[in-house]
Amino acid sequence: MKRRFLAFALFLLIGGAMLHGQQMYKYWVAFTDKEGTPFRIDRPERFLSPRALERRQRFGIAVDSLDLPVNPSYIASLRQAGFTVQNRSKWLNGVVVFSLGKVDMDDFAPFPFVDTVILCDNSSVSLPDTEVSNYGYELPRFRSPEPFSEEYYAGARVQIRQLGGRALHAAGFQGQGVVIGVCDCGFPGVDTTAIFAPMRSEGRILATRDFVWANENNVFTMHSHGTHVLSTMAAFVPGLYVGTAPKASYVLCRTENPLTETPLEEYNWVAAAEYLDSLGADVISTSLGYFNYDDSAFSYTLADLDGATAPISRGAAVATTRGLLVVNSAGNDGEAIPQHLNVPADVPQVLTVGAVDSTGLRARFSAHGPTATAHCKPDVMALGERVLSASPDGLFRYTNGTSLACPIMAGMMACLMQRFPALTPGNLCDSVRAWGSLADSPSDEMGYGLPDFSRALRTPVAINAMPVKLPFRLSPNPAKGWVTLLLDGMPDGCNMVVTDMMGRTVLSRHINQAETRICIDSWPAGTYFVHVDGNVAKLIVGR
Repeated sequence: MKRRFLAFALFLLIGGAMLHGQQMYKYWVAFTDKEGTPFRIDRPERFLSPRALERRQRFGIAVDSLDLPVNPSYIASLRQAGFTVQNRSKWLNGVVVFSLGKVDMDDFAPFPFVDTVILCDNSSVSLPDTEVSNYGYELPRFRSPEPFSEEYYAGARVQIRQLGGRALHAAGFQGQGVVIGVCDCGFPGVDTTAIFAPMRSEGRILATRDFVWANENNVFTMHSHGTHVLSTMAAFVPGLYVGTAPKASYVLCRTENPLTETPLEEYNWVAAAEYLDSLGADVISTSLGYFNYDDSAFSYTLADLDGATAPISRGAAVATTRGLLVVNSAGNDGEAIPQHLNVPADVPQVLTVGAVDSTGLRARFSAHGPTATAHCKPDVMALGERVLSASPDGLFRYTNGTSLACPIMAGMMACLMQRFPALTPGNLCDSVRAWGSLADSPSDEMGYGLPDFSRALRTPVAINAMPVKLPFRLSPNPAKGWVTLLLDGMPDGCNMVVTDMMGRTVLSRHINQAETRICIDSWPAGTYFVHVDGNVAKLIVGR
């Protein structure tokens, strides 16, 4: 992926060698089972947040054995043997371990729970400091622009216009209440510059997590690729730049090591996807992809692009079965020999995004399929050539890549999800394909073309999912001041817990038919979850 990064700036590499220059070997260790785990499917609240459980219930998705965390006793045994365990995956059932020397399957003979051991990184690199960011230029500022006009979007107006996003935004759908997880290699400047100030002041950066250097959760360093990517969705400075989901909430994850290209980064991504699932994220936007590695022995072939071979593809496929909408860039190898997509863009259920220029023509670098299973990829297109995006110093520059097309599309999908919360991610993807400029004649080069999101103000094409009927109701919802809990068939006398978007308890009490009103007058506006004896409903508190 490093060779396909946008042509941003050179790194200023500062820092001592990892472990004083000693060679580190990283292995994927897959386990045979989850027997003996202390976690249980009928107690999912121990490993899934209330928001995650609400999403499962909304889409009728049962908790199963894939959701059970990796057996902690297996991890403890490996640590006692001297291995450093970095990331783990419950969906793939295994862990990544670090070793100062080479190991093979024989070294794991004392551990009957180990199924396979695969080398995934044999590089030894230094830990860099932040990237130099003295580049870019200031955009002209429109004074008091009319809301949702071309001047309102300013530097982002081309991508908004191409996708018909103005109508959806003007109708009030700007991503409110939707959580987008962004997986990248760093977000410098997001914690300081003015263009991201609204999301900081409004508490819409819900969490950050570093899966590359696992002991660090400061993702606001290193390469600025994630900053540029995030700005196309999250920036909100009317008259200067407004992204495609300016009111959504975000979780920022570092999964990409910008210094190397190894399969380890695939396992980092799967761990991040599981983390985002457990938090209850709705969308995962990833402007990363893999095909060729520093060590060619790890590289893929065209036959591997089947959506089920690469670890990241297997993880992405599982994520879609958990109710997450996974949006991924197609890759920038449209002119490579052989031309190829990158994983996990090969997964049929992933919404794969290619790049066009300002006239709607495919950018020459935009990768395309078909996949090894003959699926049409990319699915849809968005602006990816000469896209204005934010630098870490708050200035802007034009950049190219499907890395920009992906978040532009992911942001619009978040607005669509807000518009139709009862539709599954699969329904939403079917709808935007049907709204595509090439819907009648999709091609391998451009998929279904540029979708017109203004059509979301009419009935979408794919309405197959209905809200799950709960044994209680909240009225009114959205609500201000007071909300009433209507018990429809539940026993008289229930335990109720209300949590916020991060799973923090806001209210806990015993209720009965005679006392079901809740005073919410002092609660901050936002999304809450009401839990009553194992059932969960979403409550929107307004102001």
